[in-house]
Amino acid sequence: MKRAFISVVFSFGALAFAAQAQDKVIRVGVLMPISGPGSYFGVMGKEGIDLALEQVAKTDLKGYKLQVQYEDSACSPLQATNTVKRVLDQLKPHIVIGEECSDASLAIAPILEQAKVVQLNAGSVTMKLTESGYKYVFRIFPNAEQQSAPLVKVARGHLKAQTAVILYEKTNAGNDNAEGFEKPFVAAGGKVLAKIDFGRDVNDFTAIATRIASLGKVDVLPTFALEGQQVRLSQALAQANVVKGGGGHGVQMGSIWLPWGYDQKAGQAAVGYVRIVQFDPNEKRKVVQDFIKAFQLKYGAGKTPTHINAHAYDTILLVAEAVRRGAKDSETIREQFTQFKDVEVTTGKISFDKKGQNSDLSVVHFVETQKDLSWKGLSWQ
Repeated sequence: MKRAFISVVFSFGALAFAAQAQDKVIRVGVLMPISGPGSYFGVMGKEGIDLALEQVAKTDLKGYKLQVQYEDSACSPLQATNTVKRVLDQLKPHIVIGEECSDASLAIAPILEQAKVVQLNAGSVTMKLTESGYKYVFRIFPNAEQQSAPLVKVARGHLKAQTAVILYEKTNAGNDNAEGFEKPFVAAGGKVLAKIDFGRDVNDFTAIATRIASLGKVDVLPTFALEGQQVRLSQALAQANVVKGGGGHGVQMGSIWLPWGYDQKAGQAAVGYVRIVQFDPNEKRKVVQDFIKAFQLKYGAGKTPTHINAHAYDTILLVAEAVRRGAKDSETIREQFTQFKDVEVTTGKISFDKKGQNSDLSVVHFVETQKDLSWKGLSWQ
């Protein structure tokens, strides 16, 4: 009787092992801010990833499936660190997507590097992420220099700006963007009247706007912050008659931090705002229009996807493409990513350089907020 019991247990164990061996899975950990000041990243990011998983499931992945586990990293270095350690221990992922905020992304990068697990980043701008020599970090989002250089070109070449006030949050991302704008702007003959930083706990920008109004004529105000603070900044600057949205002279400028929909939240204060977009729902490329149709079919006909939706969606497309090319674990995903060239996704084409940074900026372009709060595409590169 005892012998028979052991035999049955062994048989079940053998069957379970065989089933597990045949189960071809790529495990994907997703670290996003579901709580905190950047929670909109998590909400929109999950929408994009969920949709991409549905789309990818309809394609041939050489028998593999993508298994995704979402975790809240709260846009916080400490929480992101604790979360990624738990994910590595429990899920044992082949790749981790995240984080959205630069400080949190920097916190998890060395941990994933030591574990030899690929980090695919879709929203952090700090230069340090791809300048620190990490072999397992890849970023599809333009870094601070890639965003600030065209901002300066537009400020000097098209807006004929002589003076600037730089506004930025006190983080790695804000610092890098501010420095990335200041150096080339000054080198091109412009004058920076003030650089003003602020913490993420600041909600009232009246004093800052009043200070700027006292500086005299300000041509451009490049601003680097999360959406909530951008909205309040624009409204304070408009109230102080500094920017065009408030009847002033200055043009507020922004990078790819802002999602589609910022204009409606800021209201008339957003009028005249010039910023970079990497995902434009008006773009005619087939991959963009197919994505929008699928997005609206899933989430509602009146809902327009943001660049955050699009970036998250694209990360899954890239993982799937790596699997189609033969990737089956973290090391082979890394190898495939290093060979990516002109891989088309909704936010453009992906070509990773030796540092893991996407070097193709073919769809980085500018828009201006109109009086009806719609976008006008500008032919400025």
